[in-house]
Amino acid sequence: MLAASHAAEHGNVRARIEKVAQVPIPYARSERMLLGVCLEPALALDFAQAHIGLRRLGYQDSTFDRVLRQSIASQARCGHERVPHRTLEQEWLATAWKHPRSSSPHGTPRAARNSVLNHPMDPLNGSRDDIYGFTHALMYVTDFNIRPRPLPRERAAILAEAEVALARRPDEQDYDLAGEVLLAWPLSGRSWSAAASFGFRLLARVEDEAGFLPAPSTRLERLNSLQGSERSAYLLATAYHTVYVTGLLSAVALQPGRTPPAGIPGNVKSGSARHILQFLKPDDRSAHWRDEFDRLTGGERDALAGLLLKIALRRRTLQRGFGAIHQLLEMAYAVGLADTPAASQAAELLERLSAVSRWPAPRAVSSPRSPRMFRELGRSLLGRLHKLAHRFGYHDEQFGPRLGSALNQPSCSVTQSGGAGLPESR
Repeated sequence: MLAASHAAEHGNVRARIEKVAQVPIPYARSERMLLGVCLEPALALDFAQAHIGLRRLGYQDSTFDRVLRQSIASQARCGHERVPHRTLEQEWLATAWKHPRSSSPHGTPRAARNSVLNHPMDPLNGSRDDIYGFTHALMYVTDFNIRPRPLPRERAAILAEAEVALARRPDEQDYDLAGEVLLAWPLSGRSWSAAASFGFRLLARVEDEAGFLPAPSTRLERLNSLQGSERSAYLLATAYHTVYVTGLLSAVALQPGRTPPAGIPGNVKSGSARHILQFLKPDDRSAHWRDEFDRLTGGERDALAGLLLKIALRRRTLQRGFGAIHQLLEMAYAVGLADTPAASQAAELLERLSAVSRWPAPRAVSSPRSPRMFRELGRSLLGRLHKLAHRFGYHDEQFGPRLGSALNQPSCSVTQSGGAGLPESR
């Protein structure tokens, strides 16, 4: 609703906001939330997040504000450790609560400079949490375009990182996080890249065909086998956040000048996509993006050559296909696609592997870390583990033989006293 409020002049958006806003009020300001603010001052803004959003929309509650003000002033208000994007969230909430209608604050938030927004991500091996931190930090800095603050880096550098993240998500059919990544374009400016335009089109088509945007944990076969309340419960449990992200992306895209283009913009050397597709065989995986890609014209496909390159580099890195990575980089240089974070970090990866290949192989030594020492240590541990098992009442006559077999050594025999008779080392 907060994001949609900036597009309130579009159609009947304002009337819908006023209607929907009445629904969360009893929950946002419930006794549970109020007690949370009261009892845990370090988490007060977390408990008050929905209240603060409603307050910005014009729905006030002086009692809730009074308790929140006391908690924010308490000694324990900063007693919770947070990663940078969560610290940025706290600053965003505090500013929105204290100054709900003032002009945009000046300067880039300090927490934003410490976040992943200000540092290159790992496009080849980075985690889902890295992308999550990136998308959320961007939401808090831009304030959904209501009162945006300056970004810690140039927009072009941040969107280059976003394209890398976007290339991974549809390839893994993670539409939840793909929708969050797509927010980077309308939240930071008015232009959409070819990859972002394609990503928005892909999500819209998947939603049209499925009736909703499925999450990675949603199984359509399972969903289609259910009826009535069971179906609704399953859908809500597995895809609620994806539906939420779809609404958020749509709300921001409705803001003035933020709508993605109908076509796929771009000007890339003809035939570029065809060359990279050689590294993305159809039998590698059956991602939905490939079906949408096949519907494009030749020029639109070439405009997405950079996206294809990022997908291919990521796949080959996971497969440890370093020879193919070298070929991809040569091809990228030939068609003018090498100036990207994914390509430059792939080149760095090959340089590191080259350094590793020149490292001298370790010489075999007999002491003190010989294989015999490890075998003897393993047999000693087996005996201690077996005694411990008997002490706690686990009398398994096969315990010793199984663990002994795991070490590829003669089996341990069980003694009547509960110990282990270990064979002498050879």
